[in-house]
Amino acid sequence: MTAHTADTRRPDLDWLRVFCIAVLLAYHVGMFFVTWDWHLKNPQLLPVLEPVMDVLHVVRMPLLMLVSGAGTAFALRRRSLGAFARDRVKRLGVPVLFGILAVVPPQIYVERVYKGQFHGSFLAFWPSVLRGQAYPAGNTSWHHLWFVAYLLTYCLLALPLFAWLGRAAGRAALARLERGLARPGALLLLFLPLAALRIALRRYPETHALFDDPKLWSSYGYLFLVGHLLGRMPGLFDRLAAQRHLHLGAFALLLAALLPEAEFPFPFEHLATWAMAWSGMLAALGYARHHVRTARPWLQHAQGLAYPFYIWHQTVILVLAYGLLRWSPALGPWARFALLLAASGGVSWALSEAVARVPLLRPLFGLGPARRRPRPLAEPLPAPAPSA
Repeated sequence: MTAHTADTRRPDLDWLRVFCIAVLLAYHVGMFFVTWDWHLKNPQLLPVLEPVMDVLHVVRMPLLMLVSGAGTAFALRRRSLGAFARDRVKRLGVPVLFGILAVVPPQIYVERVYKGQFHGSFLAFWPSVLRGQAYPAGNTSWHHLWFVAYLLTYCLLALPLFAWLGRAAGRAALARLERGLARPGALLLLFLPLAALRIALRRYPETHALFDDPKLWSSYGYLFLVGHLLGRMPGLFDRLAAQRHLHLGAFALLLAALLPEAEFPFPFEHLATWAMAWSGMLAALGYARHHVRTARPWLQHAQGLAYPFYIWHQTVILVLAYGLLRWSPALGPWARFALLLAASGGVSWALSEAVARVPLLRPLFGLGPARRRPRPLAEPLPAPAPSA
């Protein structure tokens, strides 16, 4: 979710970032059709989606945080810590603030209207956002932008660690860690601290509220840290590429063991779930590293739009879902799912293209100034004719 200069690009990580956000769009469309609590619900549900979404839930956002952590390592290669901190506040903090005031309120508005909790126009509703009362009691929230807020927090809190890693003692410690992680099976064992955090804090709900969300905050902080360290040890990505089949096999075996309805006794269910999720993340990193070696023009373009697409997508889904509930009540659930998926993807993409083309909007969605194409050199003027 971070933005980098052209000389710090990693096409495999760019591809994974775009892939994660595409999966996220499908996941949030699916939330409209499953039995789990969400802002709006289709009258006819599709519980058949839930097993797939169960797996996506423990892989999609953790993988995005892992990739975002790795991205910070590349972003620090050609900028100072101070410049990095200012850039993170600008690229992450400004979109969160703008999102709270402008992007998220339509989500809350359609939910309030659909549930009969508000009657009136959006313009009449919007001033309630400024009261600062947190959702769901009030109408102020960052909703899906929690990820950006958490990422900003991790970047700023990790500045002392980043400074130490840039010194001789930090570089030596990193070299020792890289040698240890290069041993057979060592990368797989990194799931253990993640599972331990989830087990120790299992009684805490995931609130996405930052200050009262210890389970999610700590586990995603761990993923951010591991991602950053992996980004500083690029040789390990080649090892992940070589072990991609092994990690995919571990993921498939653990998934097959977890699919039956009967749960394993505590704590084996947690251990198996996060071992599955971690092996899936390692497999994704390995396959991307193996297959995506060059930045194609389409990937560069998609990566440039991925961040505004993420910011827009849930608002677009909920507004369109509300429209479908009002104006197409007879549409079947599968047809509505397909229509909502296609329409929300298309509208989110169109809005992201528009943002990228409007200089005043770019910083509000975490984009830097548009790069100007170099002008062609002017044609030389013809030499003056010799005087007679």
